[in-house]
Amino acid sequence: MKEHATGARRSLSYLAVLTLMTMTGAAWAQATPADVPPVPPPPPAAEMAPPPPPVPPPAAAMPPAVEATPPPAPTPPTASDAMPATRPEALPPIDVGAWLRVSGKFQGTDVSKVNDWHMDNAYVELHAGGKVHKNVGVTLNLNANMLNFKSDGSSAVYVEDAIVSFDFMDELHLWAGHLLVPVDRSNASGPFFMIPWNYPGFFAGVAAPKEGPFGRNNGAVVWGDIAGGRLTYLVGAFDNGDVGTSPLISGRVRLALWDPEPGFWGNGSYFGEKDMLSIGVGAQFQKHGSALTDPTTGAIISDKNWADVNADALIEKKLGGGSFVTGEAAYYHQNVLDGAISDSFYVLAAYATPTIGVGSIQPMVRYQWEKVKNVSGTSPWNLDVGLSYLIKGPALRAVATYSHTSFGVLGGSGSGPSSANSVQLGAQAIFF
Repeated sequence: MKEHATGARRSLSYLAVLTLMTMTGAAWAQATPADVPPVPPPPPAAEMAPPPPPVPPPAAAMPPAVEATPPPAPTPPTASDAMPATRPEALPPIDVGAWLRVSGKFQGTDVSKVNDWHMDNAYVELHAGGKVHKNVGVTLNLNANMLNFKSDGSSAVYVEDAIVSFDFMDELHLWAGHLLVPVDRSNASGPFFMIPWNYPGFFAGVAAPKEGPFGRNNGAVVWGDIAGGRLTYLVGAFDNGDVGTSPLISGRVRLALWDPEPGFWGNGSYFGEKDMLSIGVGAQFQKHGSALTDPTTGAIISDKNWADVNADALIEKKLGGGSFVTGEAAYYHQNVLDGAISDSFYVLAAYATPTIGVGSIQPMVRYQWEKVKNVSGTSPWNLDVGLSYLIKGPALRAVATYSHTSFGVLGGSGSGPSSANSVQLGAQAIFF
């Protein structure tokens, strides 16, 4: 009984607590807002973390003070402009140059005596040329000697070179027109680019290859530089515009062992610009080229083919300070008639000092010798002793030369002088 009473009391207590909790909840539900404790407000905006600022838009470029003029619209290219094979090329302009040589000689009417003076050269060349296509060029050179003025004041002007050149590659060129005959170093350099003032082989009889006026002739030459000019070949055919003669075949091979020596033209000296050791050989042939004809009837008295074989060598070494030393030699053999020059040679030595003032002093000596075919007696010979002042190499120089010639058998027959002496003063300038 006691346990039942205790259980009843526990149930009553639970019921009382439940009733009290129910009445309290209803009272809270029916209470007015004033009776409800206030809800704490949210923290002020200042206490809240500010949102990240928006990314500003890019600033607009300030307009220039003066509105720039818009560039013109590009011109649409043509098909020729766009294709590399047909794109126009800008070719260099025509080059023009002037070459001048003037000289006077102390020599009397008796050529063995130095007792008078006269001008013996007032020579000018006008050079023009350029490219008309990347592989095609033109050259036109004119010359005149002012000593050839006539009584009416006129003077002859000659065409020295008139060349159309087809330059396919370094190893292959074709030049045609009126041009230099390739055969030896002296003809390739001419008097402007050799150390002596006068061309070799003309001190007594003519001892030079067959060429033509001013060393030129009408024809065509195939030539090329191999290995950058270490080896150069030239071969041509010439007729000088005379269909009644057989063509002259002329050629040359040049081997440069030190500095290369490229190009169609040549030099008797490089005036200290290169170290040169160069060897060349040349040859010519012309059918009936040495024929002798009767001046009255024109009949052939003696028929002989012309042939020439020659060899030359040039050594030039720079020594420093603008100084250099030069040695040159050449030998010629021609198939000619009796009484003509069949063999000849020359040797030359020169030294240019270091710069003294505005140039170098260059003493020079050259010895020449000729053989007259099948004529006994002393052979002609010549000695030139020169002194040059090189201001700008061959482009500006002054030359003084003493020359002595012994005519030998050519003068021993009483038909001419036995010897000749002269002192020659000359100057040359090249504008290019």
